[in-house]
Amino acid sequence: MTVPTKHIAFLFFLVLGSNLIAQSDSSKLFTAPLNVPMYLAGNFGEIRPGHFHAGIDIKTQQVEGLPVLAAADGYVSRIKISLGGYGNALYITHPNGYTTAYGHLQKYNDAINSLVLDEQYKKERFTVELFFTPDQLPIKQGDTVALSGNSGGSGGPHLHFEIRKTSNSVPQNPLKFGFDIKDKIDPIFKNLAMYPMNDTSLVNGKAEPVFIPLKKSGKQFVITKPQKLTARGVVGFGVEAIDKLNGSNNRCGVYNITLKADSSTIYEHQMDAIGFDVTRFINTHVDFYQTKKYKRRIQKSYLTTYNKLKIYKNVQNKGLVYFSKYGHDLNYTITDAYGNQSTFDFTVNVDTVSETPVPDTITLPLFKYNEANTFSTEDVDIRFPEYSFYEDMYFKHYLTDTVKHAVAPTHHIQNLYSPLQKYMTVSIRVPDVSLDKGKKFIAVSLNAKYRLISPEGGKYTNGWITFKTRSLGPYTVMVDTTPPVIKPIKTTPLAKSMSDYKQLVFKVSDNLSGVKYYSVHIDGEWHLLHFDSKTGLVWVDFSRLKHAETPHKLELKIGDSVNNFKTFSFDFIW
Repeated sequence: MTVPTKHIAFLFFLVLGSNLIAQSDSSKLFTAPLNVPMYLAGNFGEIRPGHFHAGIDIKTQQVEGLPVLAAADGYVSRIKISLGGYGNALYITHPNGYTTAYGHLQKYNDAINSLVLDEQYKKERFTVELFFTPDQLPIKQGDTVALSGNSGGSGGPHLHFEIRKTSNSVPQNPLKFGFDIKDKIDPIFKNLAMYPMNDTSLVNGKAEPVFIPLKKSGKQFVITKPQKLTARGVVGFGVEAIDKLNGSNNRCGVYNITLKADSSTIYEHQMDAIGFDVTRFINTHVDFYQTKKYKRRIQKSYLTTYNKLKIYKNVQNKGLVYFSKYGHDLNYTITDAYGNQSTFDFTVNVDTVSETPVPDTITLPLFKYNEANTFSTEDVDIRFPEYSFYEDMYFKHYLTDTVKHAVAPTHHIQNLYSPLQKYMTVSIRVPDVSLDKGKKFIAVSLNAKYRLISPEGGKYTNGWITFKTRSLGPYTVMVDTTPPVIKPIKTTPLAKSMSDYKQLVFKVSDNLSGVKYYSVHIDGEWHLLHFDSKTGLVWVDFSRLKHAETPHKLELKIGDSVNNFKTFSFDFIW
């Protein structure tokens, strides 16, 4: 049936109008949290290690100290100060059903800071978390609640901003709320991936994945080096894509990826909302091996066995494509949150020439993804709870020589490039020593070159050290008997008279297990010690120190994770 032109026009404006109304309604909910133009260093749903980015990162012109404004009326419901993560964070609950989060702050406004300081001094600790009722810290839209900073796990000055549903704390995509963010740039395809999905499948004549660089040609993307693509059996596809916004060179994530086979949608995902309870399933959403080893962030366009993400829709046959008698014409479309699109059309023909591969004979134990699994020898015990893996996995463990400073061989638990959803419990045999000596043992993770990645901790019991971790790969056990190092930085004058100074700054470091304990006492009383774990800087402010003509005695104490301590003391007049 042919629809008259005037009716088409009417329907178009009706649909457009409804979309504009929806956007207009959402755009009324919040105003910008900064007074500077909103240029982004990161967007919602962007691929990050072990999680999807839960908000947007707003640039602060490479400086700290910009006023952070409440995006709507409400009340400050939560304050959290952490060494990593969001660092100094603030949460505002609004009557519109949402809660906004502000991360990596430098400091809070005076009223909030006073409450935080009271709690820090009450608990005698730097890291605290506070919750407030609606009548304690009411806020109006546009009020300055904090200053922007670089605290926590931030890699540079910026404001991390989130919008969460208050009812379930699930982060929503802030780019759907009508902020004045300029984006007229189409998203970019980087690579196409093709995966043979079983023992008899082939891609380009081989039983292994292929990765094909893409480039833009005119209005579409094409294969960089034209070639004939072939497949046989069950094949999965994936794509690496990025988005860029006006005024920023940062690589952001795309909003929507859609894959069609012979004009029918077989896979689609869209970044509208992602809960913290499922964000770790990013490990199976992406090609973990390529991401971990080559920093190639390929997003699969098919579903693996265990995946609880709720971003998928219109998925047919798990997104897999079958090549038996006929080839297929395929199309990828990537879209950003502002409707900019890019497409890539390609054809995959059936491989009728290559020989069917002979399946490998595998003698390794098969670990079922939905069962608890255990591997034990005289030197190691490894336990995985059920649903630790995303698919059934042939498990491999082997030993290599003891590395320098280690007290146990290197245990290779699967490999660095396999993902893990839950914590595994690992016990490694070590020399049977006294409990005091055993407490200095610490499990560590190693990279492919047997260099330290990070300390993992652990508890010593009767010749075994036991720890938990969510990463596979090489592990060993080392001994840490060296205390941390404390150095006054150049701007800290260790003089008798310091009446002109408001704080003391030190650099602290540890050779292995990491700084865990830090405190400062002046004249025997606890004082707040700020700690930036990224830089190793600690600083003592004098906000609650009373002036006196007689010398104050300061004692700075730093401890590592296995209780090696270092103390720095001196007298000063203030």
